[in-house]
Amino acid sequence: MRLKLTLHFERPFLIPYNYPHYLYSFLLNAMRLAGEEVAERVHNNKRDIKFVASKFLPVGEARRTQEGLIVESGRVRLYVGSTERTILSTLVEGLGYTEELHVKGQRLLHFEARLEEPPKSLLRKRFRTLSPVNVYHNNPPNGFRQWDLSPVGQPNSPFENEPEVWKRLAFENLRSKYMMVYGEPYAGDFEIKVLPKSVKSKMLFIKKDEKTGKPIRARAWEFEFRMWGEERLLCVAYNLGLGMRNPHGFGMVEVM
Repeated sequence: MRLKLTLHFERPFLIPYNYPHYLYSFLLNAMRLAGEEVAERVHNNKRDIKFVASKFLPVGEARRTQEGLIVESGRVRLYVGSTERTILSTLVEGLGYTEELHVKGQRLLHFEARLEEPPKSLLRKRFRTLSPVNVYHNNPPNGFRQWDLSPVGQPNSPFENEPEVWKRLAFENLRSKYMMVYGEPYAGDFEIKVLPKSVKSKMLFIKKDEKTGKPIRARAWEFEFRMWGEERLLCVAYNLGLGMRNPHGFGMVEVM
């Protein structure tokens, strides 16, 4: 299931380049206003069904500044997907508390929400990212604590074949989501082909480390691609996202 949200903010509206922290806080606060239990489950339970969000998409004219995109109309589009209707219905109810919701101090005025019709089939389709995909490895060969993997490889990679490691970890993540959704392991195959000419990388701020206070950043990639597998697995990718950090605005995809 996927919601198409049109959000109206005070004009003009700034979309921060480092949007993940603001996006996640905005969505989680909306859920808390309508259902504290749902919000706590989403925030704290890592082994539970959650959601995936696109990045903020400007509606109308937008111009670049040092801090982000200025949207003159004050309107942005946002897509949120999940396999659990309760999460989406709680979000929509919470968005009604507009006077208590803001993005970096910019108040939400009103919104429209529409449930999108899912594609009838995802097999043999071409996709693109609506928010960049983040896949990381916590124990890379060079001894660093974490390495954000590229689907096409990086010159300074500690891995001999980084795209293959990226693909394997993306598949492992999908299988864990499949298990949460269907309650059984996925036994089929999966293949993904990233179209290299479409790949763009982004470095984004996530949050500050609670212990050290240092910023946690993630490198993620936007691209076009094709993927193959059983239809139910592809539906999981469509509804819950590819890769990690999906509620922070990473890994949402659309059919081209």
